Amino acid sequence: MRRYQQRMLSLILAVVMVAGIGLLPGGKAQAADAGTITSMAYFSAADGPVISKSGVGQASYGFVMPVFNGGAATWNQVSGDLGVKVKVAGNWVDIDSAAGYVYNQNWGHWSDGGFNGFWFTLSATTEIQLYSKANGVTLDYTLVFQNMNTTTITSMTPTQGPGITAGFTGGAGFTYPIFNNDPAITYEAVADDLKVYVKPVNSNTWIDIDNNAASGWIYDSNFGQFTEGGGGYWFTVTESIHVKLESKTSSADLIYTITFNEPVRNSYTLTPYEGTTFTANESGSIGLPLPKIDGSAPIASELGKFVYEININGQWVELSNSALSGFIYSGNGYNNMSDANQWGYWADYVYGLWFQPIQVDMQIRIGYPQNGQAGGSVGNNFVYYTFIGNPNAPRPDVTDQEDIEIGTPSNPAIDGMTLVWQDEFTGTQLDTSKWSYETGYYISDDPNSWGWGNAELEHYTNSEQNVFVQNGVLNIRALNDPKSFPQDPSRYAQYSSGKINTKDHFTFQYGRVDFRAKLPTGNGIWPALWMLPENSVYGAWAASGEIDVMEAKGRLPGTTSGAVHFGGQWPVNRYLAGEYYFPEGQTFANDYHVYTLIWEEDNFKWYVDGKFFFKVTRDQWYSVAAPNNPNAPFDQPFYIIMNLAIGGHFDGGLAPSPSDIPATMQVDYVRVYNAGSTGGGGENPGPGQGSVIIGDAVRGLKKTDDDLLFYVNGATFADLHYKINNGGQMNVAMISDGNGNYTYPVNNLQAGDTVEYFFTYNPGQGALDTPWQTYIHGVTQGVPAE
Repeated sequence: MRRYQQRMLSLILAVVMVAGIGLLPGGKAQAADAGTITSMAYFSAADGPVISKSGVGQASYGFVMPVFNGGAATWNQVSGDLGVKVKVAGNWVDIDSAAGYVYNQNWGHWSDGGFNGFWFTLSATTEIQLYSKANGVTLDYTLVFQNMNTTTITSMTPTQGPGITAGFTGGAGFTYPIFNNDPAITYEAVADDLKVYVKPVNSNTWIDIDNNAASGWIYDSNFGQFTEGGGGYWFTVTESIHVKLESKTSSADLIYTITFNEPVRNSYTLTPYEGTTFTANESGSIGLPLPKIDGSAPIASELGKFVYEININGQWVELSNSALSGFIYSGNGYNNMSDANQWGYWADYVYGLWFQPIQVDMQIRIGYPQNGQAGGSVGNNFVYYTFIGNPNAPRPDVTDQEDIEIGTPSNPAIDGMTLVWQDEFTGTQLDTSKWSYETGYYISDDPNSWGWGNAELEHYTNSEQNVFVQNGVLNIRALNDPKSFPQDPSRYAQYSSGKINTKDHFTFQYGRVDFRAKLPTGNGIWPALWMLPENSVYGAWAASGEIDVMEAKGRLPGTTSGAVHFGGQWPVNRYLAGEYYFPEGQTFANDYHVYTLIWEEDNFKWYVDGKFFFKVTRDQWYSVAAPNNPNAPFDQPFYIIMNLAIGGHFDGGLAPSPSDIPATMQVDYVRVYNAGSTGGGGENPGPGQGSVIIGDAVRGLKKTDDDLLFYVNGATFADLHYKINNGGQMNVAMISDGNGNYTYPVNNLQAGDTVEYFFTYNPGQGALDTPWQTYIHGVTQGVPAE
């Protein structure tokens, strides 16, 4: 689906600049309201009723949504009433029940540049029908497929180029050449014989860019293919390059030159690209091209130097300071599950900004340093813009989200929740049966992975100078402590800090996690409480997901955020984030606050001090490695991480001022819950009506109705390892009663469920692993509890 969206890009590039809406990843779209369809008409002659494609074995089709109700309704307004049928053996069948059609695998929605539509991958001519569920209105499409015979390449003649000039954003492309002097031979017929190589113009080495992410060339990220006009290749470049098309079976090749002309700046004076007044459209969106620098559009390397400010009550404030500006940055396009004002970048022939939803009039200004250096003085080098708001623009309704109860520092009990794991940091040192240290400055031996691949400035240690427990609180402290490493002895990490995790100690899948923490302030200070998958079953980051319970920018103490990362492996990853704003007079630094994530199978919800602020649903996330699994990548066990980073990309690469270091994050407790009937931990198995014991006086489980309570007695610690119905293995720390007895609940079993389990515990003479045991619910017999 997403590859087709990229190929559709050239259809809507001109619209992006006007609409200012970014790509919206995710699954089936949700209805914005309950509108119904009274009429449908084809969007254009190219969008039906007949669309013809050719290919070897299959072809990709796509069309823009029809015009609904004579143009009086948008797709968002009627999507809940729109269904899709396919003709099977002469009969119309709903596509969700038709054999061979799988959503997000061979058909689905695309959404880009303010346009929406359907895409299909087909291997035979197919008839499609869109219909109104309420009124029976229909619109028919015939997707004609012509199968092509494959051939090999003997010659290639360019249809564009071979000299191509890239635009300001580095975008360039060319249509496929004529193969074998025969215009009737399509790309699909020779695709298996065609290789693509790239090299910078000043290099002598050709790079095979097919499935070669290590080269920096990523399909659908900085190069790809389009289908319009016969199809071709597109590239996004930052320097001039040669592109070579070459036959695998013959000596035929064709070399193109894509020239990227970096502008020469005699000054850095800004002027408007086109006008300074913009009016929000029906969705409340505005697309604003960035101003020209010294008379020409900016390029990618200049974007980070711009200054964006908004006028709030007569004062100019940074747009990125969301607590003051009222806008949050949405790097992957408009998030329709958030009611926040949002902004981000778009790229067409030039770069620009989008804003949504603009409901009221406002003023912004864009500045650029007068010396052209990041952080330099802007002076009066601003362009001022006026936005005319649309008061009728829709804003997502999140009023159905309720606040939640939180525990107290001394009592973790929460009604309706079962505490399954905790660390209250009551000892005198870090409990290494629960936590492990991450150390160093590099992800691997690759010297390019410095700063954890994120340009961070700290190295992590296991020193008590950086991680220590004192007075019932975990302290993670950053210090001035330069150090170099073997990967690159000439590079120094300027600060030391701490990073700990529960990997190989504790993971969970679905539930609730609470952190009570007090955070430090300062430029470039980046405290984080987050989670990663125990096993990256869907691929390297972020294809297997990341869950951020809390992240904060030390220079903005009135705001924290939560996020999920997903999609594909970097750099084709995606994320969704939301922000919490502390009430007036409060900050994340002036007191402890409780940061909560509730993780359910189909959604995440974030809270601060029990106050809801953000939600993400599974319709918004995906993993490219599992297109048919709507829960992926968030259907696996994750482990907990706490760290204090310095610098990095999270807040624009800022470095601390001398007075900002040392900086310390303090954590009072970490608690993990499951939904259940009790709070505050378990109890020893004892008498109970209808209960049976399976085990002995030291270890085993007690069954009561459909609930199990695993137990270990007389131990210094105890962990339970279990899996249900041969699913993923759960490794959990059992809950102590303070007297050497441990329990852990597993509730709501169904007849026939199989639970395999074993214990790791220390009876006082050293840790022991018990053999695996098997319990089958409703089958395994036990001894009645006395």
